[in-house]
Amino acid sequence: MTSSPNGATALNGTMQAARITKHGGLGAVSVVNQPIPEPGFGEVLVEIHAVGLNHLDLWVRRGVPGHKFPLPLTPGCDGAGIVVSCGAGVSNVTPGEAVIISPGTSCGACKHCLSGRDPLCRDYGIFGETRDGTCAEYACIPAANVVPKPDSVAFHEAGCFALVALTAWTMLVERARIEPGEDVLILAGGSGVGSLGIQIAKLFGCRVIATAGSDAKLARLRELGADDVIHHGHEDIAGRVKELTDKRGVDVVFEHVGEATWQASLRSLAWGGRLVTCGATTGAHAECDLRMIFFKSLSILGSTMGSKGVVPQLVQLLGEGRLRAPIATTIPLSKIETAHRLLEERHVFGKVVVVPDRYYS
Repeated sequence: MTSSPNGATALNGTMQAARITKHGGLGAVSVVNQPIPEPGFGEVLVEIHAVGLNHLDLWVRRGVPGHKFPLPLTPGCDGAGIVVSCGAGVSNVTPGEAVIISPGTSCGACKHCLSGRDPLCRDYGIFGETRDGTCAEYACIPAANVVPKPDSVAFHEAGCFALVALTAWTMLVERARIEPGEDVLILAGGSGVGSLGIQIAKLFGCRVIATAGSDAKLARLRELGADDVIHHGHEDIAGRVKELTDKRGVDVVFEHVGEATWQASLRSLAWGGRLVTCGATTGAHAECDLRMIFFKSLSILGSTMGSKGVVPQLVQLLGEGRLRAPIATTIPLSKIETAHRLLEERHVFGKVVVVPDRYYS
């Protein structure tokens, strides 16, 4: 060990890290030994205790036609751990603090960043997508991207929260602008982002209708607060929504599934309704009847991530027990392929959490 210029302990040696060197199937992600990084100016070195997997991790591993990822790359957008050392210029955090990692980075100086709309920054990026991520024993993180972890929250709960909470909050609160008393349809409520969507909509006093693909998952949706549930494998989503809303439809559809549900989502909307989407896990080429959109005065809203300025508020709600990311299972880092497979199969309810082997039990 050596001493850094600010007096913090710096580490020497190697660490385990998940690594993607080329796109492909489950075998395209593996665990390797590589040097422990050193924090640069404005960065902190975090000893990672838990990382929540997201569908972005699967897209990075598989590859996206027309998009170039900076391979080789360590995946992982979420995470929680303990600050080990700080680079020069860091004043908001000290070694020994337990932190939650905010997943988005930006230039910090353009008009979008300065107005709190950093996802619109031309240099916006996400850990594990545009730079090395958190699926490792240690990660260098900009100091602006760490938030103190509430003492009441365990690391495995904290490490899978930020990305899905920020995404769902931005979709519903910032983009769709939900209001008390509105009807909100949450697609795939058993997913990480869907489960947060249910909780946030209820936090704002909305009536929530949520979908899932099994009776067991439907029961879990009710536990999270859903007022009504729809089995999307056995029931017609739009038809059931019309029954539940006396033929009116819902005010907001929370969409992230894509092709498989797009038509049903549009047909589920009331006149003047809003559809907000953040993803396309079943395919990106959705079709619609434009007449439905202009005759019914529908709004279709895109949403990607959210401002890092919102993350402290979300972490406060996590600490108060008002929001949480349900956890399906925890997997040791050395079994990263298993973690990817579980998320890819979509049979789990909630988050798949990866834990460095030394903290796995």
